Amino acid sequence: MAVTKSVRRSAPTKVRSTRTTAAKTVARPVKAPRTSAPRPVRPPFTPLAAGQIWQLGEANLKVEMVGKLLLHYKLAKPNAVRTPTSIAGISTLVKYMKKNKAVLISG
Repeated sequence: MAVTKSVRRSAPTKVRSTRTTAAKTVARPVKAPRTSAPRPVRPPFTPLAAGQIWQLGEANLKVEMVGKLLLHYKLAKPNAVRTPTSIAGISTLVKYMKKNKAVLISG
């Protein structure tokens, strides 16, 4: 039976960076610590309610149902017969209404 010796290998040598010692000692700007003051809690902006009718130019927008994130509405000319119910996000519809200068007729 032959006895084998374990071979020790030397640790890998570290590669020195190409930066000079002067570049390493340059002071970096220190960021000021953030103060963690509590932010005021805003109530959600909900100007829309079921049953409202808004005028958008020549068309009327009737709010059918308001959910947590989505809104069911009908958008058509005032005397239209069969108007489809559409669904959109509340924030998206509010932006659209502000852009088109919506006026509340009833609600």
